[in-house]
Amino acid sequence: MRRKKQSDCDLLLNDVENVFGSLGSCLDSAFDEKKSKMDVVKGAFGFGKNLLKFGFNGTKCAVKHTPKAIATVADVKRKVIDGATEEYSKIQKEMKEDALNEKIKRLQKNKIMKDL
Repeated sequence: MRRKKQSDCDLLLNDVENVFGSLGSCLDSAFDEKKSKMDVVKGAFGFGKNLLKFGFNGTKCAVKHTPKAIATVADVKRKVIDGATEEYSKIQKEMKEDALNEKIKRLQKNKIMKDL
C-alpha cells in the first residue's frame, strides 16, 4: 500500500509535535525520581534528535520554496514599480497640460490687452 506523501506544512507540524513531545518526555524523566540517569540521557537525546530533524526539514522546505518566493516578490515589485511609473507619467502629463493651458490663457489675455 502506498503512503500518501505529506505536504511541507504537515511535515513541519509533525516535527514540531515530536519536538514538544520529546521535550515533555525529557522533562518528565528528569524530574521523576524513579527514572535512572540513563532515561534522562535517552530523553535528552530524543529531544535533540527531533529538534535536529525539525531544523533539517525546515531548511529543506525553505530552500525548496525560495525560487517561488523570489519570483513572486519580483513579480509584485515589478507591478508596483510599473504602476508607480504609470501614475507618475500621468501626473507629469497633467502638470504639463495645465502649464500649457495657463500659458495659452496668458497669451490670449496679453493679446486682448494689446488689441485694446
